[in-house]
Amino acid sequence: MNKILGITLASLLLCNGAIAEESEPLLFKSVEKDVNVFERYGLSPEIPKIAMNSMIQGENLVEHAIRVTEYDGEIKSSEIFLVQSVDEKNNIDLRIKYDPAKLDQDEDVIARIEDLTKSEYLLRQYAESLDRSTLKVAEKANGEVEIRFNYSKYQLPQNIAYFRFMKVALTAKDGKAIKMVISNNQSFELNDIIVSDYSQTTDFGYLDNGNHYVKEKVEKIIGRKKSKPITVTTTTKTIALYDKKNTVEVIDADLLAQVSDPRIHEEKVDLNRPLPLMADLVRRQGIDVPLPYGFSIAMRKQDMDVPFTSFNIMGINLDEFFDPKTTSGSVTAESATLRADVNILPFWNVYALYGKIKVDAVVNADYTGNIRNVFVERWGEFKADLVCGIAEKAGLPICAPAEFDVPLDLDYDVVGVGTTLSVGYREFFASVNTTYAATKLSGQDWGDGIITVQPMLGYQFVDYRAQLFLGAEYQGLDATMSGNLGKIDGLDQDFTYDVGVELNQWAYLIGFNKQIGKNYNITALYSKGETRDSYTLNFGYRF
Repeated sequence: MNKILGITLASLLLCNGAIAEESEPLLFKSVEKDVNVFERYGLSPEIPKIAMNSMIQGENLVEHAIRVTEYDGEIKSSEIFLVQSVDEKNNIDLRIKYDPAKLDQDEDVIARIEDLTKSEYLLRQYAESLDRSTLKVAEKANGEVEIRFNYSKYQLPQNIAYFRFMKVALTAKDGKAIKMVISNNQSFELNDIIVSDYSQTTDFGYLDNGNHYVKEKVEKIIGRKKSKPITVTTTTKTIALYDKKNTVEVIDADLLAQVSDPRIHEEKVDLNRPLPLMADLVRRQGIDVPLPYGFSIAMRKQDMDVPFTSFNIMGINLDEFFDPKTTSGSVTAESATLRADVNILPFWNVYALYGKIKVDAVVNADYTGNIRNVFVERWGEFKADLVCGIAEKAGLPICAPAEFDVPLDLDYDVVGVGTTLSVGYREFFASVNTTYAATKLSGQDWGDGIITVQPMLGYQFVDYRAQLFLGAEYQGLDATMSGNLGKIDGLDQDFTYDVGVELNQWAYLIGFNKQIGKNYNITALYSKGETRDSYTLNFGYRF
């Protein structure tokens, strides 16, 4: 459902989907940075926010909305009421009232409204959401003033991020807002619609006490859904306003009587969402705040060249028989991990992960043939040559230098925890991601953990909800690779190994992230170091 039913946007459209041109040209002047243009002309600073959520116009009110959809040769409509009240402790009670017969049966309209209302209603907490650098004013000969501006690219939450494509014209006279017209300056995607023309107009009315209210709003969306044309029109009216002194202003008595019918159905909307903490403070600084909860699946492939420095197998030093300087290993590790995370603060994320790692390795061993020296020390040269000759005839030339490959195929489980800290300003951001993960070879105990750290600097392409980042990756690999492959039949002894390696723990990192709609994102990473390189692809869902 597409920013439905008046709670979502200030509406009343222009017929042509654009800000109307004046019959005579207007001379617009930019507004100085330190000037409050709304205060200058006696207007409420709440006016621009009504475009995003009309229910900020009062603490206790009733609205009526009708949504009409023209799609694939059919015209369907839904009708609801929204009833809001605020108690003495500023706790908000918001309810949707409706006649089931007046809802589009092909959609779960109530569920859609609830999802939109939960997030958008929080906009009442923001002091500003417009881009002050775009403010322009023109004073007309008839005493009217027209204020034009765009909404901020940075402060808008993801669920109404499409407002960054909007331009606004607000008309006022004698300290009263008359009309606010909003239209798009480029096409954009809204839920499952590619919107080509978007328009809203808000007509303001005034009570006897001088307070403004939204008299009527209409939002019109023209675009394509699944390659077919679609038009969605939402009309919203305020039908009653109440103040804390129990004074009521009834604007449409007939509609108020309908919503008071005891037979009408009712759904309560839960508006409170505790996480992330401090979200509103951060948004006011121009930083987008992600949805608090997430699941993701990551696939990674890492290729690593391993230079050796020593060999110790089952407690025996084998450097005399296998030259570490000329022996090398080639390791390919492929992993798939599932991660669950939560944003405690807008800049602090914590997560846990579980996955599988498959390791394919080949050790290119350089055998020295020095076993003959051992035989000589034990049995003398004659017996040593005799043993070497017998072994060679049997196809095991153990007394001669040789090169051979030792393949390894290992499967591991991996578990881990981690945290991400980030800061940002407008398009720029920095983050540090730290993970502690432990692995377990199939059938064995858990091994020691490894720390991975990824410091990054990035740039956000705000209009496309995409980020590009550069940084580094640290893997806390030890200077030795040790472990236990289990008991060897016949020897009644565990096969232990302690192999010295020489690995570079740091690698360069480049990555890209793209948000897809409100809930999905895809991330790609590539790292390159002296002894390793890796590719990572991550698919995530946030809610």
